[in-house]
Amino acid sequence: MLAKLQAISNNPDALAGLAMAEISSKLAHTPDELRQTLENISPDIGIVIITAGLAAKCADIIEKFRIKNHLPLITIIPDPHHHYTESNFENVDRSASI
Repeated sequence: MLAKLQAISNNPDALAGLAMAEISSKLAHTPDELRQTLENISPDIGIVIITAGLAAKCADIIEKFRIKNHLPLITIIPDPHHHYTESNFENVDRSASI
């Protein structure tokens, strides 16, 4: 069985690019919108892609979700306006190893 992908971003342009790769996507501008989207993620989603701009505003939510849930795997990717750096997401990255 293949793991399905879900992208979450606060950047419509990033989501448009991911849609061209046939990746389902959700727009979330606030931490509450990200929290709600993660809580309602379909059980058949194996990997969630979150863009760096949104992740920078919501690192605590992502960390708590990763600790509470083994799946889906959450990965952070750069978006057109924010680039991933390890120091920006130190706590988020550490939670992935749990």
